[in-house]
Amino acid sequence: MTKSSKKTEQDTDVAPEAHQEEAKAAPSVPPRKSEPNVIYIGKKGVMAYVLSAVLQLSQSPFVVIKSRGRAISKAVDVSQVLINRFGEGKFFVKEVNLGTESLQSPEGVPRNVSTIDVVISKKA
Repeated sequence: MTKSSKKTEQDTDVAPEAHQEEAKAAPSVPPRKSEPNVIYIGKKGVMAYVLSAVLQLSQSPFVVIKSRGRAISKAVDVSQVLINRFGEGKFFVKEVNLGTESLQSPEGVPRNVSTIDVVISKKA
């Protein structure tokens, strides 16, 4: 080993403190503001969202699965897997809300995108 690649005790003592100060000084990304008990469907696999919903339902009486556009079919899959395979008769679809959002395309043209909100609740 060369002298420059060796770490001394002095280097290891100073490094953690220096890194902590740098981490505090660095600008942080603001946390994403999301609503409680809401799961937004995106690019992950169906089972990732199902497990997240099971975890939420263990702590609260309901969960809302929100999706829009092409991910709507995945939201339906998540709700059905949750009810039929993981629910064992404990969960049911309380409410389904359909809607449309107007979004700007990259070219600046407004586009309508379909949305779905599936509310899944525990049975009493």
